[in-house]
Amino acid sequence: MATAQDYKERGNAYYNRQEYDEAVSCYAKAVDLDPTNHAVYTNRAAAHFALQNFADALADAAVSTELEPAWTKGHYRAGAALTAMARYDEAVEAFQCGISKDPTNAQLKAGLAAAVRMRNEQPKDHHDAKARGNGCYKEGRYEEAIVWYSKGIAACDAATEPEFTATLLTNRAECNRQLCEIKAVVRDCTAALQLAPRNLKAFLRRGLAHEFLEKYDDAAADFKHAMAIDPGGAVASEGLRRVTSYRHISVAAVT
Repeated sequence: MATAQDYKERGNAYYNRQEYDEAVSCYAKAVDLDPTNHAVYTNRAAAHFALQNFADALADAAVSTELEPAWTKGHYRAGAALTAMARYDEAVEAFQCGISKDPTNAQLKAGLAAAVRMRNEQPKDHHDAKARGNGCYKEGRYEEAIVWYSKGIAACDAATEPEFTATLLTNRAECNRQLCEIKAVVRDCTAALQLAPRNLKAFLRRGLAHEFLEKYDDAAADFKHAMAIDPGGAVASEGLRRVTSYRHISVAAVT
C-alpha cells in the first residue's frame, strides 16, 4: 500500500515533468495520509502556482507555515503567490517573515525586492503594464514580466480589445517558454487564439511548445496554420520539417 512519502515522491516526479495537475493530485493523497508534513504543502503550493492557481498556492503555503513557522519555503511560496495576486503589502510581510527566520536566504531577499518594486510601480493602464513587462523581459526578468503581463490582461477588456489582450497572452507565453513552463505556453497561446484566430506568434509559440512536448501532430497543425498566415516564415517551415521527420506527418496544406 502506498504511503504518504510514496505519493509525495510521485508528486515530485510529476512536477519535474511539468505535469502539475497530476502533481497536485498526488500531493493531495499524501496530505490525506499525513496532514502534518509541512513540506508537502509547499510542494503542492508550487504546483498550484505553476497552474496559476495563486489562491490555492497561498492557502497551502499558509498551512505549511502554521505547521512549521520556521519553514522558509512556506514563507517564500506565500510571498510569491501574494505578489502574483498583486497583494504587495502582504507579500512584503510574508517575505520579511521568512527573512527573519533565515536572514541570508537569497530567494526570499529577491522576492522581497521584487514585491517592493512592484508595489511602488503600479501600472497606469494595460498599455503601461505591457511596456513594463517588455522591459523586464528584455532584462531577462521573466517572472516579473509575467506579473506585469498578467496585470495587463486583468486590466484589458478582451471584448473591446481582443488583439491587444492576445498580444499580452503571447508575450506571457514567451516568458513561460523561457522558464521552461511549456504547458503554460500552450494555455496562453490557446487563449490568445480564441481572441485573435490569426495571431501568428500564438501559432508559432504553441507549435514550438507542442514540439517540445512531443505532440507532433498538434505541432504540425500549428506550423501549417502559421504558414498559411505567413507563407515565407522560416520558423514555421523549419518546425514543420522537423516534426514531419519525427513522425512522417503529412505536409498537406491547411484547407
